Amino acid sequence: MKEMNGVCFLYSETGTEGGWWAMQEDGFADKDGSWSYEGLQILEEGDDFTVYAEDGSVLFHGIIHRDTETGAIPRQLLLNGRLVNHRTLRQQAVGGMWVHWIQKGMNPEAWGALFIGEKRCLLRREERDPKAALLDRLHHQTAMNVSRGTREELYERQMSVKKSPKQAE
Repeated sequence: MKEMNGVCFLYSETGTEGGWWAMQEDGFADKDGSWSYEGLQILEEGDDFTVYAEDGSVLFHGIIHRDTETGAIPRQLLLNGRLVNHRTLRQQAVGGMWVHWIQKGMNPEAWGALFIGEKRCLLRREERDPKAALLDRLHHQTAMNVSRGTREELYERQMSVKKSPKQAE
């Protein structure tokens, strides 16, 4: 089992469509002192996770169990110039931020508070080969609202949009 120490935070950037609960592992910084992506650890189902208060006492200790339903609210979209709730697309929000999941059995705001202020944490994770870890992450990732199709169909669709009228002849 791999043990990683660091600080916990809500990781979000353009394209993540909501925040991911994460930790920044100690010892991974760029030359300018900013955090490196190499130290980014997104919390995964089954992780053994502990968060500490400033005095070293334990604020949370448990096994990560993702809950993607509790408190989920409809996403909104513009339809004919009006803001309306999407019929099927729902997502959770904590502290006014979209998130992909909360810890099962925990109040969403209490869970979110653990990730404010760069609190120290410990993450214990079963060591797996990188492919298995990626497949697990993809399996638990919320599906995006995009047109369905095989990779080849999506590629063909993309290429047909890029063709100029002259190329299409």
